[in-house]
Amino acid sequence: MRRFYALAMPFWSWDEGRRYVFQLAALTILTIAQVSIPVALNLWNEKLFNALEIRAMDRFVALIGVLGAIIAANVVITSTHLRIKRRLQVAWRQWLTYRVFREWMSGGRQYLLNFVPGDHDNPDGRIAEDIRITTEAALDLAHSLVYSVLLLISFTQILWSLSGPVLTTFGGVQIPLPGHLVWLAILYSGLGAVVAWLLGKPLVRAVDRRQTDEANFRFGLVHARENAMAIALLHGETGERRHFRILFRRVARAWDVQTWALTKLIYFTSTWGTLSMAFPFLVAAPRYIMGTITLGVLMQTAQAFGQMTAALSWPIDNLANVATWRASVERVLRLSEGIDVVAQRIAAGGHDGIQVTKTENAELTFVDVEVADSTGHTQIARFSTTIAKGERVLITGDPGSAVKVFKVVARLWPWGHGTVGLPSGSSIFFMPRRPYLPIGPLRAAIVFPEVASEADDAKLRAALGRVGLDDLVQRLDDVEDWEETLAVGEQQRLGFARLLLHRPGWIFIEEATDGLDRETERRMIEMILAAYPASSIITISHRNTLERYHGRRFNLLRVNGFAVVEDCPLA
Repeated sequence: MRRFYALAMPFWSWDEGRRYVFQLAALTILTIAQVSIPVALNLWNEKLFNALEIRAMDRFVALIGVLGAIIAANVVITSTHLRIKRRLQVAWRQWLTYRVFREWMSGGRQYLLNFVPGDHDNPDGRIAEDIRITTEAALDLAHSLVYSVLLLISFTQILWSLSGPVLTTFGGVQIPLPGHLVWLAILYSGLGAVVAWLLGKPLVRAVDRRQTDEANFRFGLVHARENAMAIALLHGETGERRHFRILFRRVARAWDVQTWALTKLIYFTSTWGTLSMAFPFLVAAPRYIMGTITLGVLMQTAQAFGQMTAALSWPIDNLANVATWRASVERVLRLSEGIDVVAQRIAAGGHDGIQVTKTENAELTFVDVEVADSTGHTQIARFSTTIAKGERVLITGDPGSAVKVFKVVARLWPWGHGTVGLPSGSSIFFMPRRPYLPIGPLRAAIVFPEVASEADDAKLRAALGRVGLDDLVQRLDDVEDWEETLAVGEQQRLGFARLLLHRPGWIFIEEATDGLDRETERRMIEMILAAYPASSIITISHRNTLERYHGRRFNLLRVNGFAVVEDCPLA
C-alpha cells in the first residue's frame, strides 16, 4: 500500500485533478445515501410483516407506495453513483497511464529497460491492462469497503436495539448480556474471514503467475505479427506454432493453478453463503417462537443480522478481487521501479557510468571512454579521440561494438566509464539501419518525430523525388503499416528523405544503406554530401565502397573478448 500510494495517489493532489476531489466527495455522499436504502427497507420489512400478521389491508396498501418511493430513490442514487464513479475511474487511469508511459517513453528508457534485471517485461500489457485494473479495482474496492463500514455501523445499532438483554448464568449468578446478536454476528463473520484468508493466500500468487503468462503469450503473438514477412520467407510457421503452443501451455498451467486455488476458496464461500441466508433466521426464531417478539421484528432482526454479517464478510467476498488488484498493482510497480533504475543509470556519471555532456567546443570528444555491458564486463577498451566539425569517419570491425559507440553518443548506453563531450549548438541526427515508420499517413512517417502538416507537402514531394520514391508522392494521405508495405530498400531511402527535411550538424548513419544496391547507395551518399557539405558524418558500414567518402576510419578489432579502437586515416 505504501508503494501504491507513492505511485498513484498524487492524482488527488494534482493541479488538474483537484476538481475530481469534489467528485470523490460527491461519491462518498452518494455511498452514504446508498446505505440508507437497506436501512429504509429494514424498517419497511418490520411494518410490512406486522401488517400481514394483523391482516391490515390499509397499512399494506400504504406500504406499497412507500416501497415505490424507496425504489425510485435507489434508482436515482445508484445511477448517479455509477456515472461519477466511472468518470473518476477513467480520469485516474488516464493520469496514471500518462505518467507511466511518459516515464517509460523518455530519453531511451524504453530501450534501456531491456538491459535492467527484474520482472518488468511486457510494458505494453502492464500499461494497457494492469493500470486499468489497478485504478478501476481500487475505486471499486474502496467503495465497497466504505459501503460495508457504513452498513456495519448502521445495522449494528439496529441489531443492538433489537437483540434485547439475554440472561446468562455464570457461577449460579444470572448476568444480562446486552446486544448478544451483535456479538454473535462479529464472532460468526470473524471466523469466516480467518478461514477465507487462510484458503485465499495461494490465490494471490496464482493470479500473478497467470497474468504474467497471459502477457507473455500476447507478446509472442504481437512479435510474430510484426515479423510476419520474415517468418513467411523462411517458412518458419511450424516453429512459431510450436513456440505459441509452449507459451499457451504455460497459460493453461497457470489457469489450472488459479482454478484449484479458486476451487478451495469456493468450497468454503459457497457453503458460507448458503449458511448465511438461513443463519439469521435460526438465531432470531427462538424469541419469536417464545412469543417475545412479533413476526415483523423477527424479519427485521434476521435482515439486520444478515446485513451486519454481510458487511463484516467484506474480506471473504472480495478476496479474489483483492488478489487480482494486488497482482496488477505489483506488475505496475515493478515496471515503474525498473524505469526508475534506468533513470538512475542514465543520470549516473564519473566512475558510475559514461558521462555525456554538452560542451562549448565544436568537436565531438571521447575522453578515457570504456564501454561495458549492463553487467559491467568490458565491451570496448578505453580510448580517447576527437572528431572535428565537418569530418567524415567510417566505423568498421566488430558490429556489436560499433553500434554501442552510437548508443553512447545518443545517451542510450550509460554502462562503462569516461566522458563524451557533445558539440553545443549543433543538432544530431541518427539514421538507424531501419527507420522507424509509425502506422498512419505517409507524411507522418516521413517527418517523424515531427508533426506533419499539409503546408509541408511541397518539401515532402521534393524529398521523395530526390531519393527515387516518386511513386509515393501521391500517397501522402494513405494510412498504412509502412514497415510492412515498403521493401527494405524503400524504407532506407525513406530514411534519407527524412534526413533531407532536417538541417543537422552531425549525422550518424548505422548501416542505413545495406538494403540498397551499389548504384543507389552511391547516389544516396553523394546526395547527402552535397546537401550537407559542412556537416560531420559518422558511418557504420562493412562495405568498402564507402571508404572513398570518408577521411578517417575507426576499426574495432576484437581482442581477448573485447574490442580495441584502431584509429587510422583513409587515403
